[in-house]
Amino acid sequence: MQLSLIAREDVFPLSRALSVGIDRPELRRLVRTGAVHRLHHGWFATRAPVDDEDLHRLRLAALLQQYAGRAVASDASALLRLGLPTYELDWAVAHLLRTAPTGARRDKAHRKADLVVRPALAHPEAARLPSGEGAAHPAVAAVLAGLAGPCALLVPADAALRAGRVTRADISLALEVVGRRPGIERVRAALPRCDARHESPGETVAAWVLHHLGHRTVPQFVVPGTEALTPGGRGYRADLGIVGTRVLVEFDGRAKYAAAQDVWDEKRREDSIRSLGWEVVRLTWADLHRPERVRALVEAALRRAALRAPDSAPVR
Repeated sequence: MQLSLIAREDVFPLSRALSVGIDRPELRRLVRTGAVHRLHHGWFATRAPVDDEDLHRLRLAALLQQYAGRAVASDASALLRLGLPTYELDWAVAHLLRTAPTGARRDKAHRKADLVVRPALAHPEAARLPSGEGAAHPAVAAVLAGLAGPCALLVPADAALRAGRVTRADISLALEVVGRRPGIERVRAALPRCDARHESPGETVAAWVLHHLGHRTVPQFVVPGTEALTPGGRGYRADLGIVGTRVLVEFDGRAKYAAAQDVWDEKRREDSIRSLGWEVVRLTWADLHRPERVRALVEAALRRAALRAPDSAPVR
């Protein structure tokens, strides 16, 4: 028996294995040999997970089959299933959202160490944000994920806005549909910072950190004077321009420099920008987790910019 024949999304329950003649001793043997991976009680995967994220994805597939339409993926688990980025997700905990009330006098979240099942959304407007693909609507998923912290909302919300999968109205409605929960006021305060122009999670988080340091930013700022240096006269774009200054901020992720040529091209680009009187601050994930370091880097750049006499105006 090929296990792939009884698996759905690479997972299957014990009951399905028994129904085709694979008994418990045979399953234990398959687990020992690595042909089958045990997920949680009564559920198995036809392959070993490649990392914690993949294990979360397999467990989620098993849970959705186990709940058989009575729940969909929620919070960051839904974002993972929908292919949207997440921020500092705890892969050990899966999140589900019931699709209908249970009938109990008071529906409340069911929590285990590795699973949270939220009650169905009771708001009368919830139907305007339907679930699909085994997951809550992306706007609802982003808002629920954001209960853990503002960046957990902003990272997926920016990506979903950029991809046209949600609108600002969707996110505002999701905020009302989710209702009063611990952390919802932080989500409400972060909502105006959503911006589809942020092209990566790093840019989103950098903008949030700079906002808290008292700086207004313009995403994808076209650097004046660089039009003649680029094909079609588009000009060089900086990830963020700090309003009222001649300081630009670039987020450096590993994927940005996949080859040596990328490093060389970026150096030439930055040299051209600096020659026009602009200061460039480069930030990494490590920097973003240390706001005081970001403050020091930006303030040093502001001091350098004040000593120069550039031809170009500040960011507006």
